[in-house]
Amino acid sequence: MGQIEFKNPLFLLLLVPYAAMAAWYLYGRLFNRESAFAASSERVLKRRDSFRSLTYRFLPILRFAAILLLILAVARPGRGIDYSSVKNLGIDIMIALDASGSMQGEDFQPNNRLAVAKQVIKDFVSKRKSDRVGMVVFAGEAYLQCPLTVERQMVMDITDEIDFDSVPVDGTAIGDALALATSRMLESKARSKIILLLTDGVNNKGKIDPDTAAKTAAEMGIKVYCVGIGSDGLVPYPSPQGIFFGKNYLRNQFDETGLREIAKVTGGKFYRATSSGVLWENIRDIDRLERSEVEARVYHEFYDKFHLFLVAGIILFLLEVILRSAVYRKIP
Repeated sequence: MGQIEFKNPLFLLLLVPYAAMAAWYLYGRLFNRESAFAASSERVLKRRDSFRSLTYRFLPILRFAAILLLILAVARPGRGIDYSSVKNLGIDIMIALDASGSMQGEDFQPNNRLAVAKQVIKDFVSKRKSDRVGMVVFAGEAYLQCPLTVERQMVMDITDEIDFDSVPVDGTAIGDALALATSRMLESKARSKIILLLTDGVNNKGKIDPDTAAKTAAEMGIKVYCVGIGSDGLVPYPSPQGIFFGKNYLRNQFDETGLREIAKVTGGKFYRATSSGVLWENIRDIDRLERSEVEARVYHEFYDKFHLFLVAGIILFLLEVILRSAVYRKIP
């Protein structure tokens, strides 16, 4: 936004003696007038009422105006404009979400594990305003749901649509999910690259083992944050025969050692979420750890306008000299 400023503002101090000089002049004009004299000549009286005699008293205004403009000119008035250049150093994030049958566990009341995980992911994505986010869903196989994009709403809409039938093959292919998420970052030039893996099981399907996938991610500079979902012990599951047949209770199987190793190899962290509240806190901690950086630079440009004041001041000064010597010339 443009604003008037002065390149040499110290010269504005000359306005102090200038104001004193103007005040002294006005004081002399108001309180130290010359004595009036009587004149009987009618011709003289008429000449006093002429245009020249009436306007002569305003002649000093030209000189004061010229001096004022010259003071402003040497102070170098101009228009300053600030330009901002913002460089976004964002993060590329691939989310790998487990949609296997075990995510139907209802230990995260009032919803099952998948429903809670989806809501937490949506909250996480909504805050990543400067990052690209992508989505991989997996069970016995891994599928790309959304490539890296800055369209956060699209990622959240896709997350809403994920269900237990999103992957036709049941199981837990953690290695395939990591490999697929890693492959989507091959051409990434982001400052930081991470994979957010949310799962509740043990790798038991897929063509690539998790250790190999983790080492590949580490070589590409990708950190994997592993979030293990589910409480220990017996977990209630909906009965295949329907709600009228009560709940089935199954013992949770969870490979904490394997997930910790993935996080360690890639430089990420492992979290264990045994309840919906803990899961929310885990994701918030990841959000705090991996923050985008915005580099802002401000450029100041100055457009000099002193020449307008200088030219106007010189014109008024010359005009005053010409009028005083030619039009308002005094007879000694």
